[in-house]
Amino acid sequence: MLIDRYGRSINGLRISVTENCNFSCFYCHREGCPDSSREMTPDEIGNIIRIVSGFGVEKIKITGGEPLLRDDIVDVVAASVQPGIKEVSMTTNGVFLPDKAQELSEAGLSRVNISLDTLDAEKFSKITGTDSLPRVLEGIEAALEARLVPVKLNMVVLRGINEKEVDRMIDFASERGMILQLIELVDLNGEDFQAHHMALDEIERDLAARAVAVRTRRLMQSRKRYLLPRGEVEVVRPMHNTKFCAHCHRLRLTPDGYLKPCLMRNDNLVDILSHVRAGNLDGARKAFVEAVERREPYFKRAAQERCVHAV
Repeated sequence: MLIDRYGRSINGLRISVTENCNFSCFYCHREGCPDSSREMTPDEIGNIIRIVSGFGVEKIKITGGEPLLRDDIVDVVAASVQPGIKEVSMTTNGVFLPDKAQELSEAGLSRVNISLDTLDAEKFSKITGTDSLPRVLEGIEAALEARLVPVKLNMVVLRGINEKEVDRMIDFASERGMILQLIELVDLNGEDFQAHHMALDEIERDLAARAVAVRTRRLMQSRKRYLLPRGEVEVVRPMHNTKFCAHCHRLRLTPDGYLKPCLMRNDNLVDILSHVRAGNLDGARKAFVEAVERREPYFKRAAQERCVHAV
């Protein structure tokens, strides 16, 4: 397993397979991916995974955009199942799961994260720009039926919109044996962040008081998991805190085949797809090693920039 300059091992690859999405969530960071003009095929994705698994990568997360918009998404999943890969999971908005869940499970998908910020139809429409809540709820049931478990619900907590729904969401998730992930809004330097950002400190204090146990996921940004009398809640803080970066153990792969060492940067990408398309596997391996070498904690870089601006 490769270790970067800051002592962080790399055990995961988060693959964005498309930029397209059928939602228009106002807070979306698009996995930090720049616009692109090419898209990886399932075979190319499989070849890249085969290469990185040789360096100790064990977990694959398929994301988008909305990955289920790809007609060949089942083939993408099947190509991701490789020797050495212990888990292939996916983040989706759930709209297409009623039609795809069973097929994805049979192709080798282990589990899903489903984005669901609210159970209120009006708020759902405000956040996503769609009226797809009933379809997403169908998708959740389809995922459970297909045993894509544990199903995790991703809830971005938004001040003035859904912050009072946390308990309702905990109940909804626990009744179905799902895990609720509370996600703090990422600062994309926009008006929406100023209007809707809400620190999760108070919510975490409440969860800690109610929990029968608290666990820390060391290999996932040191996230806290609160085991409640009914259900489980995981809290995801943004990369602007030091623990997020200090405990980051994954690389990202953009839809056009660039390794991305950091969610918040596009000035240090490494092209791996061109080597794969040319059949240059040694070059692809070197690209992966180079991407690991370029990893740097974002909080460290941001702090340096603040110091420069302050001088």
